[in-house]
Amino acid sequence: LTEKINEAFNVCNDIASQKNCYYQPIEMLTALDRQLRRGLKNYLVTPGLSFDCEAKLKEWREEQRKIDREMDFDSNNVEEKLKKWASLMDGLDPKSEGYFGGMSRFFARMKSGTTYETKRDELHIKTVDRCNQGKKALKESDYPMLQECIHILDLTDHHIGKHIPVASTESKFLKKHALNTFLGICKKAQGILESTNKSEFETIFPDYRDSVLYLPWMMVTGEAKKEFKLTNQFLHDALVKDISEINEFLENFDFAKLKTKVQSTRIFGGFLADHCLLLRERVKTSDHLEGDQWLDAIFKLCSEFFSQCRSLNHIKYFAILEIPSSSSQNTIKKAYKSLAKRYHPDKTGEGDGTMFRKIKEAHDFLLENVDFSRENVDQPFDSLLRGVRTKLRERAKALLEEQQYKNVETLLFRLDDLKMLDNLANPHLKHTDTIDEIKKIIKGHVEKVRIDVDSNWSSHNYLALNENITDLKSMETHFKAYPEIFSSSWNCGIVQTVEKEIEELGQQARYYLRSHHTAKQNLDDFRRCFLNMGHVLVELPLFKSITKTVMCGVLESCLSHEWGYSFLFEFGLGLQRGDESSSEVDNQVAQLIVAEFSHFKEVLTMVWNQETSQKPADDTVHGIKGQYRNGKSIKELKIDKHQLLEFFHAFDAQYMKLLGEYIDPNADMKALVQKTVGIADQFRPLDCDSGWSREVKDQIPNILAGVFAVFTIRKSGDSYNRLVESDTSGMSKNLLMKPHNIQVLTLLSLFGCGSSSSSNLNSQLMQIRTGEGKSMILGAAAVILALLGFRPRCVCYSEYLSDRDFALFRDVFDDFNVKEHVKYSKITTLSEDATKAKGNIRVLTESLLRGQLEDVGSAPALIIARKSGGVTISPGKSKVRTTTKSTTDTKTEDGSFKSDTVSKTKKKVDKMIERKIIQPPEMSSIDRKEILLVDEVDVFFGSEFYGQTYNQVAQLREPEITDILIHIWIANKRGGRRQRLADIQALPAYSQLLKKIDGFKYVLDSEINLMIDQVRRIDEEPYYLHRDTDRIGYKVMDSISYEVTYGYRTVFAYLQEAERGNLKEKDSTLASALFIPLSCGQFSYANVSPERILGVSGTLSALGEYEYNVLAKYGVNTFMYVPSVYGESNFQFDKAGDGIRIETSVSDYYHSIVEHTHLFLKQKRSVIVFFSDNARLKDFTNSSFYRNLGRQKKLLTENMSKSDKEFAISKAATAGQVTISTAVFGRGTDFFCKDETVQRNGGVHVIQAFLSEEESEEIQIQGRTARQGKKGSYQMILLDSDLEKQFGLAKGWKDKIAKGNWYNHLSSARQKHREVVYEKIEENLANATEKDRNTHGYFDALLAKNEKAASKKFKEIYTSFKKGSLPSSIELDLAFIIDTTGSMAPYAQTAAATVKNLLTGSESIVAKLNINFPEIEFHLRVGVMGFRDIDDGPKQFSESISNEGSHFFSDTTTSISFVNFILRGPSGGGDIAEDILGAIHKAAKWNGPDDWTSPIKFMLLLTDAPAHGLVPEGSANIPNVDGYSLLHPCGLTQERVINSLIKNDIDLFLCSFNPAATLRTEKELCMTYLDHKDNSEQREITVIPLVPKNQSQSVEVLGGNGKHIIFVLDQSGSMSNYWNGVVGAYNKYIARRRQNQSDCDLVSVVQFDDGVNVTVNMKPITQVPDQLGYSGGGTYFLPAALSASELALSTPSSHVPAIVFMSDGCAYDSNQAASAFSQLNNTLRHQLECELELNVIAFGSGASQAQLMRIAGSSRSGKFHTSADTAELSNIFVQIAGGSQVADVLEAEIGKRISEAVSGRLAVEYMR
Repeated sequence: LTEKINEAFNVCNDIASQKNCYYQPIEMLTALDRQLRRGLKNYLVTPGLSFDCEAKLKEWREEQRKIDREMDFDSNNVEEKLKKWASLMDGLDPKSEGYFGGMSRFFARMKSGTTYETKRDELHIKTVDRCNQGKKALKESDYPMLQECIHILDLTDHHIGKHIPVASTESKFLKKHALNTFLGICKKAQGILESTNKSEFETIFPDYRDSVLYLPWMMVTGEAKKEFKLTNQFLHDALVKDISEINEFLENFDFAKLKTKVQSTRIFGGFLADHCLLLRERVKTSDHLEGDQWLDAIFKLCSEFFSQCRSLNHIKYFAILEIPSSSSQNTIKKAYKSLAKRYHPDKTGEGDGTMFRKIKEAHDFLLENVDFSRENVDQPFDSLLRGVRTKLRERAKALLEEQQYKNVETLLFRLDDLKMLDNLANPHLKHTDTIDEIKKIIKGHVEKVRIDVDSNWSSHNYLALNENITDLKSMETHFKAYPEIFSSSWNCGIVQTVEKEIEELGQQARYYLRSHHTAKQNLDDFRRCFLNMGHVLVELPLFKSITKTVMCGVLESCLSHEWGYSFLFEFGLGLQRGDESSSEVDNQVAQLIVAEFSHFKEVLTMVWNQETSQKPADDTVHGIKGQYRNGKSIKELKIDKHQLLEFFHAFDAQYMKLLGEYIDPNADMKALVQKTVGIADQFRPLDCDSGWSREVKDQIPNILAGVFAVFTIRKSGDSYNRLVESDTSGMSKNLLMKPHNIQVLTLLSLFGCGSSSSSNLNSQLMQIRTGEGKSMILGAAAVILALLGFRPRCVCYSEYLSDRDFALFRDVFDDFNVKEHVKYSKITTLSEDATKAKGNIRVLTESLLRGQLEDVGSAPALIIARKSGGVTISPGKSKVRTTTKSTTDTKTEDGSFKSDTVSKTKKKVDKMIERKIIQPPEMSSIDRKEILLVDEVDVFFGSEFYGQTYNQVAQLREPEITDILIHIWIANKRGGRRQRLADIQALPAYSQLLKKIDGFKYVLDSEINLMIDQVRRIDEEPYYLHRDTDRIGYKVMDSISYEVTYGYRTVFAYLQEAERGNLKEKDSTLASALFIPLSCGQFSYANVSPERILGVSGTLSALGEYEYNVLAKYGVNTFMYVPSVYGESNFQFDKAGDGIRIETSVSDYYHSIVEHTHLFLKQKRSVIVFFSDNARLKDFTNSSFYRNLGRQKKLLTENMSKSDKEFAISKAATAGQVTISTAVFGRGTDFFCKDETVQRNGGVHVIQAFLSEEESEEIQIQGRTARQGKKGSYQMILLDSDLEKQFGLAKGWKDKIAKGNWYNHLSSARQKHREVVYEKIEENLANATEKDRNTHGYFDALLAKNEKAASKKFKEIYTSFKKGSLPSSIELDLAFIIDTTGSMAPYAQTAAATVKNLLTGSESIVAKLNINFPEIEFHLRVGVMGFRDIDDGPKQFSESISNEGSHFFSDTTTSISFVNFILRGPSGGGDIAEDILGAIHKAAKWNGPDDWTSPIKFMLLLTDAPAHGLVPEGSANIPNVDGYSLLHPCGLTQERVINSLIKNDIDLFLCSFNPAATLRTEKELCMTYLDHKDNSEQREITVIPLVPKNQSQSVEVLGGNGKHIIFVLDQSGSMSNYWNGVVGAYNKYIARRRQNQSDCDLVSVVQFDDGVNVTVNMKPITQVPDQLGYSGGGTYFLPAALSASELALSTPSSHVPAIVFMSDGCAYDSNQAASAFSQLNNTLRHQLECELELNVIAFGSGASQAQLMRIAGSSRSGKFHTSADTAELSNIFVQIAGGSQVADVLEAEIGKRISEAVSGRLAVEYMR
C-alpha cells in the first residue's frame, strides 16, 4: 500500500509539474490526506510515505491559485489564457488520456464530484456572464464592450468549444442581434435623411459610427456593407439637396425659406464635417472596411461649403485623436492626455508603442500648424448671404433690362422678408439698406423710362418711344401696388400728346396743300411733316390706326386738287428714291410709307420697271433650254428659237399698238376686249391633241397682246394718263405695269409657239426664278385658256397666295367675262369639286343609317349640301366648306356652325328633303375641259395631295350622341382608369341610339372606341379658338383655317373651351359641334385627269427621278428652263465655309443664331431667321438668347392677324430689323427690299435653322433674299441632334468629314431620307386609289337607292377606312424579362414552356395576329433577359446578345434555347423584393445595332415578387422583405424607368405569379406610366395576373399565396413499402414552398388509415418536422375528410386553405368524403369568395380513380393527378407547390393580352 501511494504521488507530481495543472493532483492528495487522518497511516510501513502530504497540498493549492488568477478572462492575453484553459480542460476531461487510470478509479468512489465538471460549470457561468455583458453593452450601445464580449466568446468557442458549446450559441445570438440593430439604425437614418428634420440623425450617428468601426465581423457581411453604402449615399444626397435648395430659394427670392434652410443646413453640414469626415478617415485606416465613394463625396462638399472654423486639411490628425476638426487647442490637449494614458506602452504591453507615437505626433502637429484664432471666422454661406444685396441688385437690373417685369414684381413682393436674413451672417446684414437700394433701382428705371418717353417724343425717336410705352404699360400692370415706385398711370398724357401731334401734323400737311403753289413752295416742310407721321405709323404700332387715317386724309385732300395727282406722284417718287440729306431711318420710313398706301402704287410700278433692266429678247431666247423625259431617257428639247422670237416680236408690236390705241382715257375698252375675244372665238372649242395648229399659234401673240393690254391699262392706265400730259422727261412710260420679256416668252413657250412641228398643246412646266412674276404668267394664261373654251384652274400650295394672285387679275377676268370659268385654289379642290358634281354622298349616307334612303329625292339630281350653315345649290358656287384632317392628313367636307339664320335655313332644307323637292344643278353652256395651271411644281408632292384622300364625312346628330360625348369627356376629366366600350354600352343613351340606327352597331362601337381614344388627344394638334365666332381652327400652311377639324379631338376641344368659359354662345356652339362624324367616302386627290397641265416653278432643277416619274403619270414630260430677267444672281451661300454651322447642343445652337444675327445687324443689314415649326420657334423665343437680340425684332407666325403679318413682312427687309419666322413663310412671301442701306451692305441675310426635307423648300427659302437681281446672303445653322433624329446621321459624323463636304453629305442624307418617304407615298397612293374605287362603288349604290348593296358596301368601306393604310408586313420587337431568382423555381418549367408556345405553333402570338390581320405578314424579333437581385453582382443579368451586339433575334429557336438556359436553375434573390426597376431600365436601354427598331415594341416581365421600394403596405413586419426599400443604389426611380420606356415607345406587360405581392408595384408603375408628361396617347401598362383573382383578393402576403397547406396522407397497410417515399415527397413540397420564399405558409398533416390522426397542426412551414410516423391499417376517407375540413375552417384570415389528398386505395365512405369536401367548398366560397384549392392524387395501381376523381370534383378548382411511384409522386408534389393553376392560365392569358395589345397598337397607329 505504501508503495502504491508513493507511486501514485509520483504520477500526480509529474502531471502537476508537466501540465502546470493542479486540480486533479489536489483532489487526489486531499482525498489521501482525509484517509490518512482517518487512520490510513497506521497501515503503512516505516519509514512511510516519501512526501509530506499536508505541506505538498498547501504548496499545490497556492500554485493553482496563481494559475487561476492568470486565467481570468477580464485581463489581457485572453487567447493565451484560453489556450491554458484548453490544456487544463483536456487534461481534466474523463474522456482524455490525461486521466489517472486505476488510481483515479480508486479515488473516484471517494469523491462527491469530479474537478472536470466543476471547472466546466465554472466556465459555462463565465461564458453566460460574458454573453449577458454583451447584451447589456448592445442595449447601452457600448460597441467596444460588445465587440470584446463577442471576441472572447468566439475565442472561447475556438479553443474550448467542445467543453463549453454555449459559447458558439451566445456569440451567434449577439451577432444576429447586433446586425439587426445596425440594419435598423440604417433604415431609421435613411428615413430621417429623407425627412425635413435631419437633426434627429445626430442622435443615432454615434451608434451608426461605432457599429461600423468596432464590429469588424459585421462589416464583412453583404447586408451591412450594402446598408452602410446606402446610408452614406442618403447623407450625401441630403446635403446636396439642402445646398441646391439654398440657391433655389435665393434665385426665387423666397427669403423665409432661405433663412430656415441656411440655419438647418449649417447644423447638418457642420455635423457631417465634424463627424462624418472623422468616420471617413477612420474607415480609410481600418483593416476591415473599404473606402466609400459617398463619404469621399461628402468630404468634397464639406471642403467647399463647411471648411470655416475647421482644419479639414489636417483631418487625419484629428481622426487619430478622435476629435472633430473644429476642436479647440484645449480639446486637443485633453484628447491627447486621455489617449496617451489608454495607449501608453506600459499599459498596452506594446513594445514599440506605435499607437502612442501616432497620438503624440498628431498632438504636436496640430498644436504647431492649426490656427486657433477663430473668433471672426465666417460661418457656412456667410459669403452667399453677404452677396445677397449685390445679387439682388444685379438681378433687378438684369430683369429690368430684359423687361421681365413680372419677375421684378415677385422680387418686390418678397423684399420685406429680407429682414429674416439680418442675423444670419457675420457681420449682420441690413435688410433696409438692401430694400431701399432695390426699390431705388426699380424706381429709377421707371423714372428713366418716363423721362425717355418725353425725350424720345421730343426727339422723334419713335422706335425707342414705342419701347418706352410698351415697358410703361407692363410696369403699370406689375408695379401699381407700389405707389412709391409707380405713382401714376403709364399714360401721363402721352396718348393725348401723340394723337394731338398727329392731328396737328395732319392739319399742317393739309395747310401746305391748300394750293399748288404752296405745295411746291413748302415741299420740304410737307415731306418732313409727312415723314414725322410716317415715323409714328411705322414705329409706334399703338397709334398706327389713327396715324394711317390722318395720313390717308392728307393724301385724299391732295388728290381732290387737279394738280394733286402729279404732285403726289412726284412726292411719292421722292420718298421712294430717298434723300441724301436725310438719315437712313428717314429713308426707310419713306419707303415703307410708299409701300403702305395705295396712293403710291404708281411709284412702286415705276421703280419696279426702272430696276428691271431687261435683257434683249434675242439674248433671252438663246438662253432658254428644254428637255423631254421619257422614263430614264432624257432628250434635249428642240426649240424653234427663231419662230419663238418671231412670235415675241409679233406680240410686242401688237401689244404696243393696242396700248397706244386704247390707253387713251376716251378709248373704248370694250372694243379692245371684243377684238381679243373675237380672235379667240374663231378657234373654240379647241382640241388639245390636234387643234393647236399653226393658225392658232399665229394668233396666240395677238390674244396675249390683247390680254396684257387690258391688264396694263386696268392696272396703270389711269396713272399714266394723269401724268403723261405734263411729262416732259418720258418718265410716264415707266408707270405702265407691263410684262417683261421673260413672262411673255414663257407664255408663248407654254402655248407651243416654240414648237413649229407639233399641233398638240403639250403638258409642260417651265422654270423661272422666284420673284420674277409667276403670278402675271398664270393670270394671263388663265384668261387665254378661258377665251379658247377651256376651264383653267390655277393651283398653288397656299390659299393665302392663291387669293393674292387671283386679286391681281380679278379686273381682267371681269373685263373678259371669264371669271366663272377661272378658278384659283389649292390643288386638292380638284377632287372635291368632282365629288360635288356627282351628288351629296353625306346626305345619302345619313339617310341610309336611319333607314330612310328611299325617302331621299331623285338621286342623280341630289346636289343639296345640307350643312349647318346653309344650302348649296350649285357645286361650283359653294361658299361654305369645312375640311377635316384625319391622322393621315386626309381632308374632309362636313358641316359648319350654325347661327339663328343657319338654323332656319336648315329647317327649310329638311322640309325640302322630306317633300322630295330637289333643285337641278346649273350646267355650263359649253362643255369646257379643265387645264391645270401650276404655281410651283411642289404642289404635286405636298403632304396634302399625292397619296392622300378627300374624306367625305356625314354628321350623325342625336341627343343620345351628345350624352355619350359628355359622359366620356367628364369621365376622362376625372382621371383614373381609361373608359372602355363596355362602360359606354351600359349607358341608357347607347341602347336608345342603337334603336335609331338599327343594323349599324359596328359603326357605333367603332366610333365610341375612337372617342375614348381621342378624348385624351385634344391638344395633340394645337388648335386656336376664334373668340368672336366660337370657331376652333388649325394651322394650315401660313394661316389658321377654321374649316379644318380633327375628328373627335375637335369635338372634345369645344367641350374643353366650354368648360373654361371661353365660348360666347355655349349652347348653340355645342349643339352644332357635338355629333358623330362618319367617314362615308374617301376620294383620292391624285385621281385627277385634267386635259393638260401647264405651269411655272422656281424649283424644277431640284426635282429627282421620283418626282419626274410622278409628273410623267400626269403626262408632264416636257420641261423648259428660262434665264432670269435680272441676269446673274447676286445670291451668296458659302457652302464650304461659314454658310453651314452645326452645333451639338441647343444652347450652342441658339447662341450661334443670335451671334450671327448680331454680326449682320452690325453691317446695317436685315436678318430673317426661319425655324422649322412653331414649337421650335416658341422654344427659342422663351430662351434668354431671344432677349439678347435686342428690341428691334419681330415675330412672323401663322396665328397673327393679316395686318400684323403684312406689317412684319414690310419691315423685314429694313436695316437693323430681325424677323423670326416659321418655315411656311419661306414660300411665296415677298420680302421686298427697298432699303438702299441694306442693299449697299450686302442685302437681306437669311438664316435657315433646320435642314429641309425637300431641296425645293430650301430653294424657296433661299429665294426670300437676293430677289429681283438684288444682293442677299444665306446660311444654315443646324442642330446636330435634329440631323441625327430626322435624317439618321450618326453621332460625330461631321468630325469625320471635311467641312467643305458637309453640304454634299447633308444632301446625300436628305436624298436617302426622301427615298424612304417616296416608298411611303407610293404605299399611300395605292391605298388611296383602292379607297377611291370602293367609294365610287358605294356612291353608285346610294344614287341607285339600292339599300342592301349600299349597306354592304358601306360596311366594307367604313371598315377599310378605319384600318387606314395597313402595311403589308410589320416587325414586332418582344423582350421577355424573366425573374430567375430562387422564388421563381416552381414556375421555371411552366414559364419556359409558355415562352416556347408563345413563339411557335398554332397558338403562338404571330398565329393569333394573323387571324386578326390576315393581310399583314408579322415578323417577330425576340430578346431575352434573365434577372436576379442587386446583391447578386455579376450574376444579376443574363442577356441574349449576338456577335454584332444586338439583343433581338428573328430565329425564335435561339430565344427559346436561351430561356431554357436561364431557367435551368433559378437561384439568388436575397430579400423578397427584386430589382424589377433595374431590369426594365436596362432592357429599355438596349442600344445594339438592331435593338428596338421595330415600329411596335413590347416588353413582357415575368415575376412573382414586388420591386424594391414597392412592397405591399403592411408587409414591413415580414422578415427579409426589402433590402432597398428607400433608395435604389443606382439612383433609379419609377419616373426614370418609365421615361426610358416611353422615350423608346415600348409597351410594358407585367405578368405576376403572385398578384398579392406585386399589387403595389403594378399599381404605382401603371400610374406613373399613365401620368407621364410624354405619354400623349395615354397608353397604359397591361397587368396579367397569372393566378385567379379571387386568390389574390383575400390575401396580402409576400413570397407565396399565404396558404394553409393541409396534407391528407394515406398511411394504410398497403403504403408500408412506400411511406418513406411519401415522406420524401412531402419534404420536397415543403422545400419548394420555402424556395418560393413562402415562409408565411402554415402546414397541417392528417394521417389516416381506418382511423385518423392530426400529426401536425397549423405549424409555420419553417418549424414543421421532416419525419412523419407510420402506423398501418385499413382505409376510410370520411374521418380524414372531416378532420381536414375542421382544419381548413380554422385557417386564419391571413391565409387560404389548400388541401393535398393522397391515397393508394378505395373506401366505402368515399361519397360521404366527397360530400364533406363539397360542403367545405361551399362554406369557403361564401366566406372567402374563392374555391377550395384541392389536389387529389391517386397513388399506385390499386387506387380507385373514380372515387378520388369524385373527391377532386368537390371544388371547381379541384385537380386530379395519378402517380405510379414515389418518384412521380414527388414531381406532382413539387408541381402543386409551385401552383399548377399558373400553368393553366399562363400561356393563354399572355398570348391573348399581347395579341390584343398588338391589335390595339395597330388600331392606334393605322386606324384612327
